[in-house]
Amino acid sequence: MSEVTITIDERARLVTAVLAASQWPQQEQAQLTHAVHPHAKQVHHFVLPFRGHPAVIGVNAALANGVPVDDLFAALLRCAWPELTPQEALPAGVNPDWVTAVADFAQATAVATFWANHDAPWHEAVTDLQAICQQSHLPDFIGRLSGRPLPKKLVVMPNLIYPALHSVLAETDATLYLLLPPPKAVGESPPWPFREGPDWVLAEACHRLVAYSMADVLAQAGAEREQLTTRAAITLFLEEALGEAEAMSYMVRCKRQFKLPTLPLAVDELRQFMQENSSLTN
Repeated sequence: MSEVTITIDERARLVTAVLAASQWPQQEQAQLTHAVHPHAKQVHHFVLPFRGHPAVIGVNAALANGVPVDDLFAALLRCAWPELTPQEALPAGVNPDWVTAVADFAQATAVATFWANHDAPWHEAVTDLQAICQQSHLPDFIGRLSGRPLPKKLVVMPNLIYPALHSVLAETDATLYLLLPPPKAVGESPPWPFREGPDWVLAEACHRLVAYSMADVLAQAGAEREQLTTRAAITLFLEEALGEAEAMSYMVRCKRQFKLPTLPLAVDELRQFMQENSSLTN
């Protein structure tokens, strides 16, 4: 599957609104002080009166109980829209009553009208990601890296709300949904538009899909080897997608930031491995 679909999924966007009313924004700031997208501030103010809604109380409880935020998105994405009736098994730890409460949250807040009145930043974000991702051939690269095609359709969605510090990878029976926040700016400035950080966008997308597609192999590799393999794979992908200069910049940065002196060697080894595998399958 070589295509990447860029879209706004209303089910996933609804989860971001619930998170905006929850304790999540404060938890993120405690983790790392940062500015959020101006639209995230708008959403936060819009949903603040509903912080006592059962959907918000439920998401706070789920997070406190260690339910991964990815699973909260997966739960809604496994439901039919707009009625939000589950069509697949929900992730473990996600209470079906929470899904029902989120459906009520959507009605109580009339958030669909809010989105309609604030369409411009979403349109801009989709346009940026289409230019960056659609011709990147990321699924093809992941297939060559892992030795098997990416088994599901890949849908990429901009996430201007929350989580603001990291991406989300949510899985359904047929689709992988990758939600990407805008690139974080230096210091406490608002995040950059996606178009100003294509290297970050592609590196983050590749990182999540390498971890997904090679989970079994990486789990057996040990922490250091896992880091080396992942960063080497991202370097090679950036080389293909953006050119040698961007790949070299990423490799040098990671070598210093993550204390990986042997990263250049790992890149060469992985390049040779992929070339040999490619020649065997052609």
